[in-house]
Amino acid sequence: MQYSRKASAIALALFLPLASGLAQTAPKEEPSKWALSVGAEPTSLNTRIVGNLTRIWQAPDSRLSHHISLMLGADVPRTESTQGWYGSEGCSPCSTRITNSYAGLTAGGSADLFHLWRFTPYLQGGAGVYYSKFSREPVNGVVLTSNLSSYYTKSEFSVGLNAGLGIKARLGSHEFFVEQIVHTFDFYPVGRGVRPLNFGIRF
Repeated sequence: MQYSRKASAIALALFLPLASGLAQTAPKEEPSKWALSVGAEPTSLNTRIVGNLTRIWQAPDSRLSHHISLMLGADVPRTESTQGWYGSEGCSPCSTRITNSYAGLTAGGSADLFHLWRFTPYLQGGAGVYYSKFSREPVNGVVLTSNLSSYYTKSEFSVGLNAGLGIKARLGSHEFFVEQIVHTFDFYPVGRGVRPLNFGIRF
């Protein structure tokens, strides 16, 4: 665990200057844009909401762009009930509140595939530093001695990847987009992360 935290701290120290340099080295003639999106994970059993704020650099006649993005998300808290008994330290039933939240600072690139009237599909990918927090705590404040190991809070930093496919449409001076993005919070295992379907606007 200590090795994982040290590796994440080193990666964070290397990633932040890289992200800053990426922004500063963008040619001055490239117009920068902001993108704001909100998404949910359709396949999740629990409602999962994700928000993204992104800074984008893309030359007017280029199919390629690069970006820096801040992601914030959380699962809607859920409650689990377990049977206990009445007594000095008991409850019936006992309820557990489960919360899960996460954040990510990522940098990467995007490539437009082709243009069809006002619509442009694109591919994007990148890497970043992620933070996640998972918590299990009693709802009513009563904790059975036998259930102490069931309640805990776990938070950690990790380095991960992201990739996705989207389509954008220009309406006036703005672009609206829909994209499916996969964020994996660790290089391995790949299954640990979020997969939001985002709806947003570039301005």
